[in-house]
Amino acid sequence: MLSIISNGGAFRTGMRPTLLFFSVEIFGSFLLLHYICVRKMNGSSIVRGWRTLLAAIGGIVVSMLFCLCSPADKGERGEPMNAAYYWSTVFDLDSAQLAFIREQHVGRIYLRYFDVVMKDGMPMPNATVQFAGNKPDGVEVVPTIYILNNCMEQDHTDLDSLLLSRILQMSETHDMGRIREIQLDCDWTKQTCGNYFALLERLKERAKAHNIRLSATIRLHQLSQPTPPVDRGVLMMYNTGDVTKFDGTDPILDMHDVKPYLRYLKDYDLPLSTAYPVFAWQVVFRKGDGQRSKVKGLRSEGAWRYIGILHRDDYLPILPDDSIVVRQPTPDMVRQARQAVDSLRPDANREVILYDISRQNIQRIKQYHYEKVIFPSPAGSGTRTE
Repeated sequence: MLSIISNGGAFRTGMRPTLLFFSVEIFGSFLLLHYICVRKMNGSSIVRGWRTLLAAIGGIVVSMLFCLCSPADKGERGEPMNAAYYWSTVFDLDSAQLAFIREQHVGRIYLRYFDVVMKDGMPMPNATVQFAGNKPDGVEVVPTIYILNNCMEQDHTDLDSLLLSRILQMSETHDMGRIREIQLDCDWTKQTCGNYFALLERLKERAKAHNIRLSATIRLHQLSQPTPPVDRGVLMMYNTGDVTKFDGTDPILDMHDVKPYLRYLKDYDLPLSTAYPVFAWQVVFRKGDGQRSKVKGLRSEGAWRYIGILHRDDYLPILPDDSIVVRQPTPDMVRQARQAVDSLRPDANREVILYDISRQNIQRIKQYHYEKVIFPSPAGSGTRTE
């Protein structure tokens, strides 16, 4: 287990120096240069030395102001922030994605690093992201790990150490910059919350030693459950219904499904951000013929049977009479969800997160202008009304 989940090889824990550290180093160097000029050189050399020193100080001030004004640091100062999830298996932002990040002042990307699944009775990493591109300048990356719920049916006491080691190693190897936060995503239940919370507690303590905070996703049905032991949560305002139903509400987002859970939001004892959907599903249904299907997870729904979600990389046997239903929340649905959160926990919309900015979803965002309802105020301006 160790050799697989730690990604093999030696692990380097060194952190890169911050801009402030570099600034102090440069400033000290130029002070030393000026001292040498005073002791060894004539008046004209001293003047040139002072000019050089002042130019260096000016450069340092500009650099520090740029750092403080970058979108990523808005979250550190508690200012409104635009953010996004990236859930694809290859991290390679194209020109459209980069333009969206820049134009909407996206300061934080929650990047799925890998999943954790059960294999041969042990939790193992799966579907690890491939790094084919670079992190955008001025954007913070939050490594995000999806853990299948069945992994938490047992307490794996070394999983926290293995997770942290692998995350830090991947971040260092692929130049993801300073890691300030790690996020775990798990659809835990009453039966698994004990083991999952124990994992969170251990991981939180280990991450704290590296000055890294820990967050966790919060599904709507989890609002009524005990609060996980993390520094903050991200409320998932999507996947609210039953995707296997042919007729009914939108399974991605429908306020009829959301409203019963909102009564727990106001008093939920955890700092929150909120994630809203910009994705769509193509759901395949088949006419009932009385035959037993070999498709895993097949479910009857009246005259139609649920076959599955049609992803680009998935293979589903599509028959001529099958029905492919597009499930997609409208911008108005997303607006209603955002307003509902604003009315109960306006602080939960201080950081607003898109799920997610895949290449396909970027096209959908531009077509339907989701950003106007999810990022309604001038992006990154901090003028959002709460």
